[in-house]
Amino acid sequence: MKFRTCAARAALATALWLASALGYANAESPLTVVVAYSAGGSTDTIARVFAVRLQDKLGRPVVVEDKPGATGQIGSRYVAKAAPDGNTIQVAAQTTHAVAPSLYGKSIGYDPLKDFTPIIQIAWTPLVLVTNPKFPPTTVKDLIEYLKGKPGQVSYATGGRGDGSHLSALLFHRLAGVESVAVPFNGEGQAMPPLLGNHVSYMFLGAPVAGQAIASGDLKALAVTSKNRSTLLPNVPTIQESGMPGFDVANWWGVFGPAGMPSEMVNKLNKAFMEIIQEPETREKLKSLGFELTGSTPEEFKAYLESETRKWAEIIKSEGLAPEQN
Repeated sequence: MKFRTCAARAALATALWLASALGYANAESPLTVVVAYSAGGSTDTIARVFAVRLQDKLGRPVVVEDKPGATGQIGSRYVAKAAPDGNTIQVAAQTTHAVAPSLYGKSIGYDPLKDFTPIIQIAWTPLVLVTNPKFPPTTVKDLIEYLKGKPGQVSYATGGRGDGSHLSALLFHRLAGVESVAVPFNGEGQAMPPLLGNHVSYMFLGAPVAGQAIASGDLKALAVTSKNRSTLLPNVPTIQESGMPGFDVANWWGVFGPAGMPSEMVNKLNKAFMEIIQEPETREKLKSLGFELTGSTPEEFKAYLESETRKWAEIIKSEGLAPEQN
């Protein structure tokens, strides 16, 4: 009996080792969803909404772990170096995976195209070109004319070097042929008081943050940055509609695993996320917060990442934003 018990334990241990070696997740171990930003932010919010439903879909514990620092690079490095065993994935944004390589160079410590397995694109949200109500321009055309009349004399806020608000402004200024003075802050939250106090004139602000301030009349919306109008702000025109063809910028989020994840594992996760995206309750919850849900195949998401990387590389290079060491 003792021999059979030992043999059974040995067989179980061998099976578990083999499953791990083949890259299969242990159904009893938790799935860690890494967020490379602080708790309470947009990425963390999205991750936690999905994590609750993932537990039911996958039949295993799901834990969201925030690893903030270095504009999302610390958490991203952690995932890039994790084992491709299906126990660690990341809900990431375009800042870490499409922008950072061109903005910071090799110092980020990972290659988004080589060190990760794209699983699915899950959400996006436009930014909103907002101004203080006391600022004269009321349309995109008005703003461009105003800035051309005061080159280098008007200031705008950003949430930090290389974030969506900064890059949206760079693209806008480039296409419009205007100059303005950037005032960087450590996140959108810190930029709000100076914007509301009319110490800076305008900003490209994430729709989830801008929506409430626009509704209360504290900020004035000129346009949204995406190709299509926002469901959160359906009466606000796009920048393309406002006379700037080709302008299409959005903050987006997707799910990645470490490079080398088995295709069956990737497809299982993709299927689970797609099912959650299609749930009316999930859609309504995130829509009320200003997020638009998407969904994609792993191949579609990889192609989108590549196109976004090329787009921002061109803009960053044209603006002379040399990589920084950090």
